[in-house]
Amino acid sequence: MAFSDAVVGGADFGKKIRDNHPNITKENYVEYIDDFYMTNSDELNSVLKDTESCFSEIKNSLFFELKKYFDKDYSKEKHTCYLSIFDCNPRYLKNKSFQVYYKRSHNMRKEVIAHELTHFAFYDFCDNLGIKNDNYLWELSEIFNVIFLNFPSIQKDIGAEELLFYPALRDKLEAIKLIWKKKLNTKDFIANSLKHLQN
Repeated sequence: MAFSDAVVGGADFGKKIRDNHPNITKENYVEYIDDFYMTNSDELNSVLKDTESCFSEIKNSLFFELKKYFDKDYSKEKHTCYLSIFDCNPRYLKNKSFQVYYKRSHNMRKEVIAHELTHFAFYDFCDNLGIKNDNYLWELSEIFNVIFLNFPSIQKDIGAEELLFYPALRDKLEAIKLIWKKKLNTKDFIANSLKHLQN
């Protein structure tokens, strides 16, 4: 329901839900979802098993680069990935959980897992610096992922280019890439980038 009418950064999540599930409504969604999971349980369980291997394929390179950049080993932290029948892929910072759309390809599920785990590390680092979680930080988190997850060392394991999901951030991405090229330390890169976005 949270995504039924949501449009964020130029991405229309409600339309994606309606396109993939034309028969779902605000009145029947509980029954629809229950029926869908029961009717498609074999396929969903198979994809769930395959998604576990997605994580195995990316974890070493991803956690290595995250530790190098944020100076913390995130591989020891508990994160929970849920398979979803909706192509929204939300993440929840408080309990470090996220969702992956079951119809994405193997490599694209790897991309979503890497994307969300990178968000958790990014927000944790910023929280420890006392940076307020607002819309500018969200914008930077999405832009940062495009830069970070396209490192060759991570890309060789993901096998799917990290693209900017939100069209409204395209111009901002190009500006933040220029700040990235200055090779600042993590704290200064984030501070400079937020200052740019706020101006």
